[in-house]
Amino acid sequence: MTANLLLIGGGHAHVTALRWLQKHPCPDVSITLINPRAYAVYSGMVPGFVAGHFSRSEVEIDLGRLCTDSGADIIHDSIIDLDPIRKRAMGQSGKTYSYDLASVDVGIVSAPPSVFDSKTDLTVKPMSPFVEAWDQVSENLSGGVAIVGGGLGGVELAFAVRHKMRSNGLPDTVPVSLVDQSQILSASSPSLRRALRKRLISACVTILEDTEVRGHHDGQLELASGQSLTAQLVLWTAGGRAHDWLAQSGLKARNGFPVVAASLQSISHPDIFIVGDAASLSDKHVPKAGVYAVRQGPVLMQNMIAKSRGAPWQDFVPQKDYLKLVSLGKRAAIVEKWGLTVQLPGLWGLKTWIDRSFVQD
Repeated sequence: MTANLLLIGGGHAHVTALRWLQKHPCPDVSITLINPRAYAVYSGMVPGFVAGHFSRSEVEIDLGRLCTDSGADIIHDSIIDLDPIRKRAMGQSGKTYSYDLASVDVGIVSAPPSVFDSKTDLTVKPMSPFVEAWDQVSENLSGGVAIVGGGLGGVELAFAVRHKMRSNGLPDTVPVSLVDQSQILSASSPSLRRALRKRLISACVTILEDTEVRGHHDGQLELASGQSLTAQLVLWTAGGRAHDWLAQSGLKARNGFPVVAASLQSISHPDIFIVGDAASLSDKHVPKAGVYAVRQGPVLMQNMIAKSRGAPWQDFVPQKDYLKLVSLGKRAAIVEKWGLTVQLPGLWGLKTWIDRSFVQD
C-alpha cells in the first residue's frame, strides 16, 4: 500500500530531503509538496541580493524542477490550518489535503509590534515575499533605512543596505540604523562581535541598543529611549514567531514552536514531523540557522519513509558549532568558528561558491 506523505513548505530541509530522494527513489510512497510559490529563496544569498550582487533568479531554488526530478508532486497553495487528529491540512485555496504522514518546513515570521506599517515597513521573514518587495523599493532609499533586530541576519542586512545605497549614488549621510532591544550580536562570539561592530561603524551604520520601537510615521522611527531616527523604510528581523496556524494546531509546543524529538517527530503527534526554524528540539537548543535545516533534510526523508514502513528511524544530531560566513555588504566576507574570527581576501568567493552550489544543485 502506497503511503501518502505531505511536505508543507519549501524550506531548506524539504529541499535537501527531496534531493536525497532523487538519489534514493522510493516507489512505495507518494510525496506532495505544498508551497505558495514555484520557487524557494535561499536565505544565505539574501544579503547579497539586497546589496545588488545577485538577481532574484540567482537566489531562488526551482521547486517545480526539484519535485519532477525526485518524483514528487507540487501544489501551489498556502496552508492556513492543520488538523493533526483528522490528518488533514487546509489551504488558502479552500482545498483540503489529507495525509498519512506530514512534515512542516515553513520557517518563521518576523513579528513586528502594532506600530508596523505595511506601506513603509517590510518583514524579512518569510523571505520570498521580502525578496519580491525589496525589488520594488530598493531603488529609492534616500529617506533612510532602519533594521530592527541586531542578530547576524540584521547585521548582514545593514551592511547590504549601505552598499546598495552607495551603489545608487547616495552619500553616507543618508542614515542606516540598526536597532535592538538588547545588545546586537548577543548570541555571537566576542571576537565576531568586536569585528562586526568595527565594520558597522566604518560603514556608517548607527547602532542603537537596549531600546524598543514605539512608533513609525512620517519617516521617523520613534524609540522607547526617546530618540527619533530618520527612516522612511523599516526592515523587521526581530521577534521571530511561528506561523499562527502552526502555533494553533494543537501540537505540543514551546514558545509557540512545536517540540520535536531527535527523530524530528512531534512529541505529541508522531505522524507529523517539523523541521527547520519552525521546530524546537525537545532536549537541545539549536540556533535558528539554515545550516541545521539543510542537514535535517536527509534524516527527515529517511525517517518519514521508515515510519511509513514500520522500520526503525535515526536521530538527528545537531553539530555543536558551524562555519559562519558573514557578508559585509561589498564583495567581502568574514568567517568565524569555535570563537575564532578572521577576514581573508578569498572568503567572498568561497561563500559565493558554497551558496551557488546549494541553489543550483
